[in-house]
Amino acid sequence: MNNMEGKEILKVDNLSKSFGGIKAVSDLSFSVEGHHIHAVIGPNGAGKSTLFNLITGVISSDKGRIKFLGEDITSLRPDKISEKGISRTFQNIRLFPDMTVFETVLIGTYLLTGGKILPALFLSKEFRRKEHLAKEKVEDILNFAGLWDVRNEYAAKLSYGNQRRVEMARALAMDPQLLLLDEPTAGMNPKETKELMDLFSLVNSQGITILIIAHDMHLVNTLSNQVTVINFGKKLVEGPPAEIQRHPEVLEAYMGRAEANA
Repeated sequence: MNNMEGKEILKVDNLSKSFGGIKAVSDLSFSVEGHHIHAVIGPNGAGKSTLFNLITGVISSDKGRIKFLGEDITSLRPDKISEKGISRTFQNIRLFPDMTVFETVLIGTYLLTGGKILPALFLSKEFRRKEHLAKEKVEDILNFAGLWDVRNEYAAKLSYGNQRRVEMARALAMDPQLLLLDEPTAGMNPKETKELMDLFSLVNSQGITILIIAHDMHLVNTLSNQVTVINFGKKLVEGPPAEIQRHPEVLEAYMGRAEANA
């Protein structure tokens, strides 16, 4: 377990991103405390997924700064950001149809094996050693995530809930200190949602900080330590769940819609 508890692990400072004339993220600032589960909520189109894409380097910002563990990562490539200790899942499941669960999660260990082409081609002793460690790591993660029994099945053919678990296991294989989850329970039935929420808590108990986009207010209220509400790309309000759910602007901009769609 890392020693980031009670310390700032991520800082977003005056971040902005426009697409044409649309401001997807506008002068957004907030911070995430280590070992916390921090939720980002807001109506559809509020800029939540754009925020995640900015943090992970998928797109570049127009202005503003992102710091992770005190280091400016604003202009880094996605692979370099992953190496620093940030991994993520996506709103739309991204699994290879011809890969088993084991193979899919093994992809996430490329940092452990070094990702070097020549040692792999010649099966050097060092590469074989790292490959063995990577496979042991995957075994541990699959057991941890409750996926060991389906390790040899094609990941894309699993139930929706298990596909989400595979995505999360692949992200965990990258040894993150900060895990970004984009609508991880969207489309799930109550049983699947409960099981995945239990997994989130288990992951967090291992010292991994979680930043999660969610529309499920039961999940937000049950799991999160802090909530940032955004609307039209701007921060509307921030605070603990109990405080957020009573805030008049939140009720108007988001909570009413969530309750109406529940």
